[in-house]
Amino acid sequence: MRNNTDKPTVNNQPSARLVQFDGLRGIAIITVVLSHCNILNQGGVANAVFFALSGFLLINPFKDAYEQRFLSIWNILKFYKSKAIRIMPAYYIVLLILYLQTGFNVIEKDVFLKLLYFGDIHGHLWYVYAFFWLMYIIPFVFVILLLLAKKIKFLRNDLVCAVIFIVLSAVIRILYLNSDMFDIRMDQLMLGIAAGYFFRYIRTNEKKKAFFSKHSILGQVLILMLVLLVIASSCDVLKYIDPVLADYYVGWELIFTVGFFMCILVILVALYPDGFIGKILKSKALVFVGKHAFSVYLLNNFVVDQLNIESKYFLFICVFSVSLLLAWIIDSAIDKVKSLIQNVLGINKQKKVT
Repeated sequence: MRNNTDKPTVNNQPSARLVQFDGLRGIAIITVVLSHCNILNQGGVANAVFFALSGFLLINPFKDAYEQRFLSIWNILKFYKSKAIRIMPAYYIVLLILYLQTGFNVIEKDVFLKLLYFGDIHGHLWYVYAFFWLMYIIPFVFVILLLLAKKIKFLRNDLVCAVIFIVLSAVIRILYLNSDMFDIRMDQLMLGIAAGYFFRYIRTNEKKKAFFSKHSILGQVLILMLVLLVIASSCDVLKYIDPVLADYYVGWELIFTVGFFMCILVILVALYPDGFIGKILKSKALVFVGKHAFSVYLLNNFVVDQLNIESKYFLFICVFSVSLLLAWIIDSAIDKVKSLIQNVLGINKQKKVT
């Protein structure tokens, strides 16, 4: 929560969001589609990556005191606006396409109407429901912490904040386990926020930064081990060890643990963006997929339902290709409309000035 105005770097990376995160999103959405095609059933782990990244970037630890913006009502409204623009256009377009294609055959009318205002869930759209309400709630969590930090000095320490959010995430997970509340993965988001604070603690501490830079090979090996662990912990692999584990979906069974490990993965990617894993993640193909990950997520399960293909591998190729193409078309159309609106508003502003 420092107020420094300098722009420190990590491994020569500027104070900005890493393009490698788009690549990580790309791998995550590929994993989701694989899971929906019943190939690598680790969709729950991929969702944990999305929540971890969302939490991490909420405080944008490449910048100092970025979360202080939540103390301004105007900035909170701007935050809501940015998230609404990010979520709603693609979401409503996909629902419209689904309705035109299937009517109310896939989603019942009463559920469909509730989906329009995020009042219910349907299948994989639970993620959108959870993300919407998380983004609505989280500014208030920051407001409380920031107001307390004005009076309590140690709350201004990034490492302390990281520990606080880890504890809060554990408490929330316990509440989920002992109640009938719908699990919107608030705990995974908070673990992501904790990861952001921990990374900023390292980034602004020269000794810690030097230590992690010195052991970069070890860090990159850890990234590779986490990736291999994701594959090895899939029920598709575990069933060969013990047939009882054929339906054991680790991403859904060990939600807190998986969220914790995916946050470590995010921290390591941020610490070593130029390592061999980082170079893979910033490849144009993965970055392109990552930039359209949200729309692909919205579309892919509906595409699966529309195709009758026996080979799950061929099904994956078709579903992923169709979903990515449609996602690119939808996102491009949304971007053009945004650009058009901005140009019109820009013209209007110029008229007012003259």
